[in-house]
Amino acid sequence: MESGRATETEDPRRRFTLRPFGRRPAEPPGRPRRSRPKHRRKKRKIAALGLAVLILATTVSVVGYVFYASVDLPEALDDDLSQGSTVYYSDGTTVMGELAAERRTSVDLADIADDVEVAVVAAEDSNFYEHPGVDAKGVLRALVNNVKGGDQQGASTLTQQYVGYVADIRGDGSYLRKAREAAMAMKMEDEYSKDEILNHYLNIVYFGRGAYGVEAAAQAFFGVSAAELSTSQAALLVAQIKSPDGPYDPRDPYGQGGSVEEAAERWEYVLDRMVDTGGLEQVKRDAITELPETLDPTNDPEGLGPEGFVTDGYVLRELADAGIGTDEVLRGGFDIVTTLDADLQKLAVEQSGIRDVASQDGMAAALSAVEPSTGRVLAYYGGENGAGLDLAADVGHRPGTAFNTVVLAAALDTGLDPWSPWLDGSSPRQFETYVDDEGEPMDLVNIGGAQDHEVSLVDAVRDKLDTPVYQAAELIGGDAIARTAADLGIDRMWDPHDVDEHGIAAEIDPAEATGFRPDIGIGAYPVTTLDAAVMNAALISGEVAEPYFVETVRDADGERYEAEPAVIPGLAVGVAAESALPMYDNALEYGDPQLGVNASSTWHTGFAPNLALAVWAGDETKEGDGSSHKGTIAESIWWKVMSGRSDAYRWDPKEIQEERSGPSQLLPDESDADEIGPNGTESYETGIGEEALTDEEAARAAEEEAAGAPEPLPETPTDELTED
Repeated sequence: MESGRATETEDPRRRFTLRPFGRRPAEPPGRPRRSRPKHRRKKRKIAALGLAVLILATTVSVVGYVFYASVDLPEALDDDLSQGSTVYYSDGTTVMGELAAERRTSVDLADIADDVEVAVVAAEDSNFYEHPGVDAKGVLRALVNNVKGGDQQGASTLTQQYVGYVADIRGDGSYLRKAREAAMAMKMEDEYSKDEILNHYLNIVYFGRGAYGVEAAAQAFFGVSAAELSTSQAALLVAQIKSPDGPYDPRDPYGQGGSVEEAAERWEYVLDRMVDTGGLEQVKRDAITELPETLDPTNDPEGLGPEGFVTDGYVLRELADAGIGTDEVLRGGFDIVTTLDADLQKLAVEQSGIRDVASQDGMAAALSAVEPSTGRVLAYYGGENGAGLDLAADVGHRPGTAFNTVVLAAALDTGLDPWSPWLDGSSPRQFETYVDDEGEPMDLVNIGGAQDHEVSLVDAVRDKLDTPVYQAAELIGGDAIARTAADLGIDRMWDPHDVDEHGIAAEIDPAEATGFRPDIGIGAYPVTTLDAAVMNAALISGEVAEPYFVETVRDADGERYEAEPAVIPGLAVGVAAESALPMYDNALEYGDPQLGVNASSTWHTGFAPNLALAVWAGDETKEGDGSSHKGTIAESIWWKVMSGRSDAYRWDPKEIQEERSGPSQLLPDESDADEIGPNGTESYETGIGEEALTDEEAARAAEEEAAGAPEPLPETPTDELTED
């Protein structure tokens, strides 16, 4: 029988199997089994583990080296981060303001108070001067805490925070981001000194209130420079870094639920850390007991002055209309040249006294100046807070007698005779359409109680007599006067007869709305100073130009945008020029024959060569007592601007003599002012000069002279005169 096979026996029912070949036979009973030595197995395991660790370490080193080499430092440091746009005056060099997503000013470390440096290191990275950009102990501590389920910790050093900001990866919470940040931080430490890194950090970190960097923060919180910060102020600023615009701002400007108590707690923590790190003596710390006072951020929160209405208002709106969005402006690094004349703006805002008026309780003022025939806004004042209510364009003011030139223009446009004394200038007078809230007639009184029983419309406008102007307005009709106002550039009015429960009058479009009452002729319907300036520009030029503020926009590649003035014909040239005649005579009272003037108790409006100016100033609630149009606040402001205007807004009499043409030419020679009226005509008190007459006007004048003075026109409107 061969071993290893199943073999048949004599008994076919019995089978047995031999053990397979090669199986070790069982040990005899009682004999111990042999085994490998333990020390040999342990050595093999250690060798295998060592090999694995070596392979892993090599792999990690290679991967780490490749990763480290692949991570570059951010190209832009804090000096290059801001790509905000600069807004200039019309000269293209005088800066008006900045438009940027971040409010930040870089300063040298020497211009930052030492206590700021001490506080930020103590509170944010106490090992800053020892670690190579990454704090290994801090990372390990944070990792253990995170694994145990504690509050998420990042252990970012100041260097890591800085590179994270400039690389714009701070919002990424992944470990890959942390690795990139760590690699960049170590490279940063190789290339820059600790002081340089700290300087960069302090110029970019966000402190809240829209302020990036310590210089902007010092101004936003305390109104001082970073160099002037006290120890207490420095600690409060550094306290904001942990949660800017959050609980540690004692003013809680953004409604985040902050409180003085929370602010004080964090502030005290920073001060105590300054002591712990040896940067502040305990004695000095003990003497600091009260939280420093901060500025109220609700007072002009953007830090804008009067020019803010232009930089952060009109500029952004006009560029948005041109297809350049606000975010692009804030980050695009544009050079924006506006239409505002730097010298005229300074004269209007800083030297006219308008800001003194606005600073008085219950008083306010607004000013607008535009260039005739183009619409370029040359000077602008809507109030002190450039982020608030714009009193020059968003709020209407009753113009009173400063509006009566529109009635004269409407009369000329409808064919009424403005020269003959057919109007009754008695005062007081009553009219069927001039009634109180109960519908009862009221007395209409001329300003200062002036009387003139027989007066022409031209003289009534010049002398600011309300009763004859109202008589003419009744005859012409309120809607016709409103349409004439629209033809002169008035875009908006407010209806004093349609006031809601809050005392707010309804805004109306004079070109579209109907139902205007005759008191529109005596200035009962409020208008803005910007519209009033456009209207006066149309009177001198005969054209209506849309006002605009942005002239050009350029980026790094050159010109991006250039304004195209929108100019349309206004009233007939002759009508506009003739309507302005009383304004020239008013200006002669002040000794400047190149000007045209109209006024009321709170308004002073008019024009000079290449300049139309409208000023409103007075009591916000009463808007003056209506007793006089002379000696007013508005008059003082207007004349200071006009008296100090540059030669760009004056005409050389010699040039006028050579170029006498067009409705905007004034006197050929100032010495002839008494005899020669504007536009080369005789003084309107002796009638219209022959040079200004058209053939039709000359024929009509001849007929009137032959027929004698016309009969007075009726005081009630007729269908013929008021036909739309």
